[in-house]
Amino acid sequence: MEQFLRRLTRLEAGILDVLPLTRAENVRRIAEDADLPYKSLPEDVAEAIDLQRTRCAAEGQS
Repeated sequence: MEQFLRRLTRLEAGILDVLPLTRAENVRRIAEDADLPYKSLPEDVAEAIDLQRTRCAAEGQS
């Protein structure tokens, strides 16, 4: 579990580091290509890259 949390934190930090250097659409496209669901990212990061909540809505979550 500790390794998972460490990797998740690194992913979040990496996304936030790259956002000022590129367009959010590019980062979103990479996340979508990797099949990364909205709920797997912190809400502020997912919203910053405008990741769609389609999976959450399909599962009946908000």
